Amino acid sequence: MKIGVRKAGLACGAAFASAVLAASTATSAWGSSSALVIGGIATSSMHDVVMGQVLGGALKNQQRVSVNWPAEAAPWTGKDDLTLGASIDIGITNLNAQIDAALGRLGKDANGNYVDGEKVTVVGLSAGSLVVNEVLRQLAADADAPDKDQITFIVVADSSRQKLINRTRYNSKFDYTYQPAPETEYDIVVVTGEYDGLADFPDRWWNALAVANAIAGSIYVHVPVMFADLSKVPAENITVDVNSKGGTTTSYLVPTAKLPLVQLFPSLAAKEAELKAKIDKAYSRNDAPPAGALSTLVAAAPAVVADQAAVVEESPAEAVAEPVEQAVTEPVEQAVTEPVEQAVTEPVEQADTDGATPVLEEVVEEVVEEAPDDDTDVTDADGEQTPAPEGADVPVVADDAVESAGADLTESTETESPSDYLSIDAESAGTPESE
Repeated sequence: MKIGVRKAGLACGAAFASAVLAASTATSAWGSSSALVIGGIATSSMHDVVMGQVLGGALKNQQRVSVNWPAEAAPWTGKDDLTLGASIDIGITNLNAQIDAALGRLGKDANGNYVDGEKVTVVGLSAGSLVVNEVLRQLAADADAPDKDQITFIVVADSSRQKLINRTRYNSKFDYTYQPAPETEYDIVVVTGEYDGLADFPDRWWNALAVANAIAGSIYVHVPVMFADLSKVPAENITVDVNSKGGTTTSYLVPTAKLPLVQLFPSLAAKEAELKAKIDKAYSRNDAPPAGALSTLVAAAPAVVADQAAVVEESPAEAVAEPVEQAVTEPVEQAVTEPVEQAVTEPVEQADTDGATPVLEEVVEEVVEEAPDDDTDVTDADGEQTPAPEGADVPVVADDAVESAGADLTESTETESPSDYLSIDAESAGTPESE
């Protein structure tokens, strides 16, 4: 069974979003509930102050634990580093150990049953979400896996949950096998930033303008979305899927107010509306729904809302809203036992793109000049979407665009990189570090 809710204009959209978020993060006894957070590439551990800011402070009332892992991806992070695949293998071991420990901390009644409302929340950021997905895959095949009422999952900026990732494919550069997300019984929240080239690459990738915008989005969207307040995501950007195993996946597409291309090249501001119209045609999610689909969605939505809202009793929903070189091979034991009150109020600022500009400037200028006014690059004369060019290898194009161009942009940005926001040292934060 699959139930989708998008662009339905439902009056209950806000209430529904709140119910899902509450089911993922609200508990009745915070002392025993834990949020396990695993960062992205080059973020082998995260400071508690930063974890408290994730997704608009959604984890602030939980015991937060940073799950250490190597977070390396040779050759991009260093020729002597571990490959992404090897890093993920260690991350899987460490995350499994932390899940077991966190489940052991959950409160039980006199009969040995778990206290209602207490649960473990696992959060994967960027490449850390790949570790979470692999653990989900293992749990799906484990007869002794924890009950879905005891654990829930959140993945943010997950590169594997894109429409382009529609088959299993080994990436020799990263020594990692990308594959579609696993189907499990667990409830999952998926958070994606609109136009993030690492997690929201255009599925009509032959639209060169959209590709250039997505690459710019890897700078301006990929990290900030990790701190987005999901209570502010419009209802039409929220989808809910219930799979055959009963697992509910709630996806949030966090809007990007200004096109990343315009952020990178402010001189394009006068053409932003025109550019956005062309770029949005590269994403099939913006296509008009088939006739009759809207009424079906409206009819199905209230039942889903009621089921999700039943999980929440009286508490209103709290909004759910990358470089260390040394590999960490041991699971983390120390947990943060009290929420940290001191907050970083502006964890993400505008990135320094002076070094990145030469990488995109020439291609963007050419794309903007050559992009046809009638959008024939993505539609035919009858207004139908054109198929992919014959014989083209979609995943290869996407890989090359994001891995090479995107990596060049990231490496050329010398200041205010993701690590500046996600690897705050204890001295600058003014609080003890949680391993």
